[in-house]
Amino acid sequence: MKVLLINPPWETKDGYGCRSNTRWPHTRKDKYLIFPIYLAYTAAVLEKEKIEVKVIDAVALEYSSGSFIERIKEEKPDICFVETSTPTIIQDLINARLIKEFAKSKVFIFGTHATVFHKEIMDENRYLDGIIRGEFEYTIKELCLNNDLALLNGITYIDKGGAVKVNPERPLIENLDELPFPAWYLFDMKVYESHLYRSPSMMMITSRGCPFQCTYCLWPDLMYGHKQRYRSAKNICDEIEALINLYKVKEIRLDDDTFALNPGHVLGLCNELKKRGLNKKISWTCFGHIAQDDENIYKELASSGCFKIDFGVESGSPKVLKYMKKSIDPDKARKVVSLAKRAGLLVYCDFMIGFPHETKEDIEMSIELAGSLDCDYIQVSYVIPYPGTRMYNDGIKENFLLYPKDWEKYASCTAMINTGEISPEAIDKYYNLFWKKFYLRPKIIFRTLRRALTCYDEFKRALKGFISFTKRMI
Repeated sequence: MKVLLINPPWETKDGYGCRSNTRWPHTRKDKYLIFPIYLAYTAAVLEKEKIEVKVIDAVALEYSSGSFIERIKEEKPDICFVETSTPTIIQDLINARLIKEFAKSKVFIFGTHATVFHKEIMDENRYLDGIIRGEFEYTIKELCLNNDLALLNGITYIDKGGAVKVNPERPLIENLDELPFPAWYLFDMKVYESHLYRSPSMMMITSRGCPFQCTYCLWPDLMYGHKQRYRSAKNICDEIEALINLYKVKEIRLDDDTFALNPGHVLGLCNELKKRGLNKKISWTCFGHIAQDDENIYKELASSGCFKIDFGVESGSPKVLKYMKKSIDPDKARKVVSLAKRAGLLVYCDFMIGFPHETKEDIEMSIELAGSLDCDYIQVSYVIPYPGTRMYNDGIKENFLLYPKDWEKYASCTAMINTGEISPEAIDKYYNLFWKKFYLRPKIIFRTLRRALTCYDEFKRALKGFISFTKRMI
């Protein structure tokens, strides 16, 4: 049996699409792709079962739909598993149909959008062999090992009577240590390098799930749950050592939804890193949470090789934060960012604009907070109410979605919500203003230049960051 795991083409006029392993599928003018680590995990799971598997990242390879299908035909697969997302679902289904027509293989799709609308999509696209819902590694494994779909949890398919059959949910993977390490060698890792990290760099995941209830967040509700599941410190460090030995990795990005939250998990890993001397061999970054205000956590992170932490601040308006059920406030954000910086960490803060009921004053509070936090970097995004989130459901009920089912619009390129206060055109102007107000301040420019002069790696990081900024903003 030959299996293909596929991140299909995303043909867009807006530059490059980023779909696989991203919480917010989006397009951008510069090519920055996140490593599709869940496809790499799935490939490793299949190889453990002695199943022949290849991964085709058509976005990274910049395949058109035509060149993509030619590649599929050359591979002659028995089963294809196709990743989907909301802004690409129309293209994804077209490509899935072409695979079925020209490669004659079985075709299953998976991803957040397919998980939400599994019954409708299955009923309207009966050429599909099935839809995989939620966390997918073990479902894909069982589909390769078992022909009786009726026995498999986590899938939707057409039964012999022609009815849409929805099998029970698949339990989430509890013991993450049982997963093999991702099959990195199946990818050209250079494609996923970013100006944010020294090369060679790699992505890792030490936990799955998030305990918080933010109304805009997609993965906890659809893919990985609200119970946080952890790998052991030993298992994580074994992987780090493998990456150092095999690929001479210099930096690692921990891409957990929220890493620096649970003291036992954080301190356990920090201790193991120092015990093995790995804190002197690699540097790494992670996501934190403003709820964690234990100064010792940040000191331990810094002493263990962590040099940068990312906080989802999202807004400077207490009203907006309350609406999105973000359990933080601006004063707490100032305190925690200060603790992290005092420990010696660089701080990256994420913000969003275009929330329901948001006013100009609310956005201006966010811009002011970003400046007063004295963080080193920011990310500004449009609020995207993806199907499956509570915000999308509220938008359907309250009629504040500008494009309820115009799926291609969900590519994070424009305002998506009628705030009742600000026009979409004004939100677009605020989006650009936010970026410029932060990064064009003399303080940030001089700080970046000073850091760029410390070493060649920092110079390259600053130069690539400047190029990325100008491509998007100018």
